[in-house]
Amino acid sequence: MNLVVDIGNTRLKYAFFRQGERRQTGYEREEMFRLLEKYVREGEPVSIFLSGSGKIEDSLRSRLMHYADYWLEARPGMPLPVSIGYETPETLGFDRIAGCIGARLFFPDKEILVVDSGTAITYNYLSKADVFLGGNIAPGMEIRFRALHLYTDKLPYVKAEQELKAYGRNTHDAILIGVMKGILWEVGGCIAEFLQACPDGQVVVTGGNSMYLEKKLSREVFFEKYLGLYGLNEILEYNKKDNKT
Repeated sequence: MNLVVDIGNTRLKYAFFRQGERRQTGYEREEMFRLLEKYVREGEPVSIFLSGSGKIEDSLRSRLMHYADYWLEARPGMPLPVSIGYETPETLGFDRIAGCIGARLFFPDKEILVVDSGTAITYNYLSKADVFLGGNIAPGMEIRFRALHLYTDKLPYVKAEQELKAYGRNTHDAILIGVMKGILWEVGGCIAEFLQACPDGQVVVTGGNSMYLEKKLSREVFFEKYLGLYGLNEILEYNKKDNKT
């Protein structure tokens, strides 16, 4: 059994995998440990991969390591099933790499653009030759809403909604539509540019806020909520095989 744990900027995510199949996924720490203890009691060896763009607590790391028959933690320069063509790999967020590796599972032999809509919106490019080429980073939805409120005297804080009017007739709606349609136009423009350069390429969208994009982008776009967790599991499997050779 594999357990992959991703510590993000806003929450913890985890998934248990057996032979590449995702078995359980969640966000609650104690539920994760309850499942982990269950597998250990049943005598099943557990391989654990810990990764995070957020702060990883020493107590969480120690507690996870206690159960691990095989332990792996994300670090710069670690073995990966893709090559890194990024000028500053030491500053590259591991979630960006994991998303591309997860996308490769679903779309082998394709040029890939991965759009991850979370705290930040990242645009990540993976070549057909499995080289991570880089990408772009933009403020996410929550950052945009909060910035308008924090850096002005009178604009209110607004929360996201699924249904949008054509334009706002009050300040609340003007902010709501401006932020959400701004993101939609930004993502749509990036996708159009990618497909113009790579007509046979594949666009994959993931992230906590991807649900706001799902009904508004073309059918050719593939959505996978747990893309990064699939990628982490692939990295874990790659390192386990590398460790045996």
